[in-house]
Amino acid sequence: MFNRTIVLTFFAFLVLSGIIFWLYLKEDLIKDDLSLNSEPSVDIQNFERVSRSAKKNVGLDFNMSIPNNDYLDLSAFANLEMLQDLTLGFKSLAAMKDFIIEAKKNGIQIRDQLDQVSMVRVRIRDLTKAAHFMDQWDEEIEPQYNFRVRTPELPRAEFLDNEKGFGANANQWMGTPEERKEWGRGIKVAILDSGIDRRNSNLDGVQIQEIDLIGGSDMSRGHGTAIASIIAGNEKGQLGLSPSASLLSIRVLDSQGEGDSFTVAKGIIKAADQGAQVINLSLGGSSGGTVLKNAIEYAHQKGAVVVAAVGNEGVEGVSYPAKFEKVIGVTSVDSNGRQSSFANYGEGVDIAAPGVGVFTAWENEEMVSFSGTSTATAFVSGALAAELSKNPNLSSNQVLDIIYKYSNESEKPGFDQYTGNGILNIGRIENRDVPNIHDGAIVGYYFEPENLAGGTTPFLVSVQNQGTSWLNNVNLKVEYRGVVKNFLFNNLNPGETRSEQLFLDGSNGEGKGVKISSSLTINGYQDQNLQNNTRVSTILLP
Repeated sequence: MFNRTIVLTFFAFLVLSGIIFWLYLKEDLIKDDLSLNSEPSVDIQNFERVSRSAKKNVGLDFNMSIPNNDYLDLSAFANLEMLQDLTLGFKSLAAMKDFIIEAKKNGIQIRDQLDQVSMVRVRIRDLTKAAHFMDQWDEEIEPQYNFRVRTPELPRAEFLDNEKGFGANANQWMGTPEERKEWGRGIKVAILDSGIDRRNSNLDGVQIQEIDLIGGSDMSRGHGTAIASIIAGNEKGQLGLSPSASLLSIRVLDSQGEGDSFTVAKGIIKAADQGAQVINLSLGGSSGGTVLKNAIEYAHQKGAVVVAAVGNEGVEGVSYPAKFEKVIGVTSVDSNGRQSSFANYGEGVDIAAPGVGVFTAWENEEMVSFSGTSTATAFVSGALAAELSKNPNLSSNQVLDIIYKYSNESEKPGFDQYTGNGILNIGRIENRDVPNIHDGAIVGYYFEPENLAGGTTPFLVSVQNQGTSWLNNVNLKVEYRGVVKNFLFNNLNPGETRSEQLFLDGSNGEGKGVKISSSLTINGYQDQNLQNNTRVSTILLP
């Protein structure tokens, strides 16, 4: 009997050690991937530093506790936080229910379950029993940590030094018409966040349903209230993009803005089951895990669009769930139309929107200057709600295609890792069927990172036809270091971007940078938006 007990204990140790080591290794690899040195980037209006060297590799918050020793004993594992919060995915709902029946007597507490995606949240009570029992289910279950998520950290001060804020003019900057009171009517937008202060006067008259998946009286609703005001605020404060949308507030984050993937997944499923057409996730983490991925797939099958923030760490590596294929990953730009230096970039960035110094409502009747990819995410959610309400015969995918098609070019020409399909432009979306709009725009300067090695550096100056008519006889004038270059564009299709290559000497003249002035004129037509026809920048190469 003594020998049999030893064998079972040792076997349990090996099995669960293997599971935990695999999870730890996977998490560690993800952490390494998201902590890579960031690449140089492009142009900041007024004073532009072509470098991301100011960004520090702060990584993402993993909230893990791994014992720092070479010998991992059984009792140490039994006390680890990771064993208190695991998720198990099953191949079928029937298998999950059979597992639940036997779990308690085998040292496993079922903390919660999601029948829609055949997943449970568990706590290990008896390591030996649990390891032996789970080994019998080896072919049926997928164990993972219940990964942590949180609202994106507020951008650090040094990231905002060269960023130009929007103040109260973000909607005007995007060309949003003032007459939009009916936008969003009939559309339900779910906001999965820290809760909403529905007493804020900026949300008077907005239909808000609340679900609390966290509990407790300690709440901080500021972040969620700001998101709600961007989407559906009324004229008593900042008018939202979809003032007539109804809101479903699902509290998935605590008073510190922290939560877990299982609870967020549960919120996504509840939102989809209650008919939310848009689900806003201004939150993220190092990994979403299977539970979050499956919940997003469930919502997608229900016809909902999931929109999420890419993160504010300023690193290469987009937060989850924004990185998932079926999630709209949103980054931030400042009012000069440049991707924010605090915004994460890479695979998973789909679109950009205003995210610097945007005036929004907060809890307790406050108004604040709100910055971050959370802010930008709310603008995209509001735009989706507006277009869905105005185009009830279009699918969510068709509406999304419209939003992408009429986004403004930015950074690298074409789809890129910084702003994805471009910058949200409500005016272009709204006027897409209005003929004879002539609007040429200078969209910026782009330096390839691999060319920033010193010496003579090539760069692109790009222009875009942001109107609805073909453009001919478009003159671009570029001046820098006493040199004047003129370029003529013809047959510029609506939405089309073209670029010209120029060269800049790496010497910056005692660190003062090089001033580049560009102007655009359309000969023979009245340009209907002169604000985007000039650009004056100072380029400081690394």
